[in-house]
Amino acid sequence: MNIILLTWVLLSYIIHKHNLLIISIMRLIDIPVVYICPNHNQKYNERKEHMDRLLNTIGFKSITHFKSGIEPYPTCIAKATLDILKMNLNDNPVIILEDDVECFTELNHEVEVEYPDDTDAFYLGFSTHSGSLYHNINAGPSRYEKYSDKYIRILNMLSAHAILYKSKVYKQKVINAMNSIIDKIGYHSDIVISRLHSSHRIYGYYYPFFYQSSKLGNPELVERCTRFRIN
Repeated sequence: MNIILLTWVLLSYIIHKHNLLIISIMRLIDIPVVYICPNHNQKYNERKEHMDRLLNTIGFKSITHFKSGIEPYPTCIAKATLDILKMNLNDNPVIILEDDVECFTELNHEVEVEYPDDTDAFYLGFSTHSGSLYHNINAGPSRYEKYSDKYIRILNMLSAHAILYKSKVYKQKVINAMNSIIDKIGYHSDIVISRLHSSHRIYGYYYPFFYQSSKLGNPELVERCTRFRIN
């Protein structure tokens, strides 16, 4: 047994024995961020200005505005997500945001994102609701479990307003899910994405980075459902 293999075997044993996690660490601002906004009228022009200001204030180095199409909501979100992931179909992290978010916690150039090395996606935004496995509706409270003192593992959670996508395999699964609803008028993308959670490694902290703000035209209920910390 060569020294490299022996070292890996010993490291794997220590990790298993002591329940240690292999963690990837990146500065938040070093991760490319893409935000979806149609900016085709005054409401969305103001949202675009808001997002440019927010993301530049945080200090992101790579900010891309993806102008969604003229398809009715929520089809436009599904198609935009599909197209963005196709352009980032690799194992590098990319953050996709919707245009109605505010910071839940202070975010700046010093903030790091630490996630388990086997992460498929890392949720930077939460919802109190889960998605139905069969219908275009929510299915009660979101489902998650404690993974460590720092992380939860998400098993079924709506919301797609702030997601860090990591693995190529999972990105392709989401692309396939978006393709399955593109022609279904009114079908929400986060519902079909939630169906992938239990079979993939989807994590989050016990708090979100972003929530959907009522100041940007959302109902108060939407803000209440996305602005919370998990105890």
